[in-house]
Amino acid sequence: MNWSILTQEWSLFPQMAWSVLSNPTTLIALVAGGLLGLIGGILPGISAVMAMTLMLGLVFRLPVDAGMGLLVGIYTAAIYGGSVTAVLLNIPGTPAAAATVLDGHAMARKGKAREAIGIATWSSFIGELGGELGTFLLLPFVAVVALKLGDWEVFLVSLIGVTLAGALGAKNPLKGWIAAFVGFLVAMIGTDPIWGVFRYGYTPELMRGIEFIPVLIGLFGLTEVFWVLREKVPYQLVDDPGRMTVPKGLFKENLDIIIRSVLIGIGVGIVPGVGESVAPWLAYDAAKRVSKEPEKFGTGHGPGIIAPEVSNNATSGGALIPMFVLGLPGSGPTAVMLAALFMYGVRPGPLLIVEHPGFIGKTIFLFWMSAVVFRVLSWLLSPYFIRLLSIRREVILPIAVALGVIGAWGTGFTTFDVGVMFVFGVVGYLMRLRGYPMAPMVLGVLVGPIADYSLRRAILTYQDNIWAMFARPIAVVLGIFWVVMLYSQFRGKGRTFFQPPKRENVMESE
Repeated sequence: MNWSILTQEWSLFPQMAWSVLSNPTTLIALVAGGLLGLIGGILPGISAVMAMTLMLGLVFRLPVDAGMGLLVGIYTAAIYGGSVTAVLLNIPGTPAAAATVLDGHAMARKGKAREAIGIATWSSFIGELGGELGTFLLLPFVAVVALKLGDWEVFLVSLIGVTLAGALGAKNPLKGWIAAFVGFLVAMIGTDPIWGVFRYGYTPELMRGIEFIPVLIGLFGLTEVFWVLREKVPYQLVDDPGRMTVPKGLFKENLDIIIRSVLIGIGVGIVPGVGESVAPWLAYDAAKRVSKEPEKFGTGHGPGIIAPEVSNNATSGGALIPMFVLGLPGSGPTAVMLAALFMYGVRPGPLLIVEHPGFIGKTIFLFWMSAVVFRVLSWLLSPYFIRLLSIRREVILPIAVALGVIGAWGTGFTTFDVGVMFVFGVVGYLMRLRGYPMAPMVLGVLVGPIADYSLRRAILTYQDNIWAMFARPIAVVLGIFWVVMLYSQFRGKGRTFFQPPKRENVMESE
């Protein structure tokens, strides 16, 4: 890719934008995709990937612009929709919203659910705009970086993400790392991706492995139900639900967090396969480290919602880079988009910008349009889903459990996945009772297969010269960052590693 070709792509952008705005079919598909994505993000177990996959049959019958608009709408809305249940129910609808739970639900329990939803909504809007803009402007530079990433670097990024989740998920980092390690062990159940060896495959279902959706629903959904049953007085978030609000001047005061989170989202997005699961934890950690009030994080602090929501939406822009430039999916949703492109006869790769001039710009504009249209719809619809999800816990949570059972069963259409959900619901309740965070375990289950596969491939690739793997420049930088991060955690919180949590702080550890 050279500058003349990229300049041509920029010059075609206004024409591509007008082709989207002047096409009613594309706009209708974009709005329909947004509504479907919101439903998929809010319902436990229905991820962006699942919702997009279910629509592939319809996409093939639509024109390419309308089909891509439908998928883009589902993608952006599902990532945002997961934050709604994360804030109101303490159940992240998607793995990308796991970090939002820390401050989003804490703020909602203070009676500020409308503010928490508003911050999450407009943070995701800003992240979407910033991520796509940064991707479009920095395309040649990040493409060069993407070409240099190998399996060992993917493993290190996954390791950094899980380590950060463990350190940030609780006041005692050791407990967070234990939870993350257990999540890794759960992810190892099943068939080895390289040699096909069965690991803990005592039954045919275990040979298939443990899916992360039933684990996610069990650890957050069922655990919340068990916890409400344990409380003598079930809580209610708000008495008078209304339209979402945003504290005046909040985003202006945290402009540095927004810019940093956008860059983190793009940077993590270009790592193939990692996706939106790691970026929110990196952004949350960065925001907490530079904050003048780090003790407020985890207690319902606005910047604690801004950082993960900006980054997980900005990641979609970074994930487009390996898809467009290398033909490799940067995340699960972009893998579905990649399949749709092949169905349309559009071949992603280094020649895409030559064979289909303006296509990248058109796709980025679809993301921008989705961000604008859907956030307006969210603002208009916010009183209804806030009122719906803010009724008393003993009413709404059994409904959430029923939807969770459907979502878990839909993962593999077996009762085994439903049983996994209930098992991890009990495990999550016991973890919460003892002050162990659940988000690191979920991330360990989600990222574990990626880390496992990447590490094994890297070892096979460099089996004749293992030191060459450690000497790769980007790997050295990532390794040093990981070591420094571990050292800072041990130095800052080493005194509290083996102290039992106080009774009143059990809720704060979440």
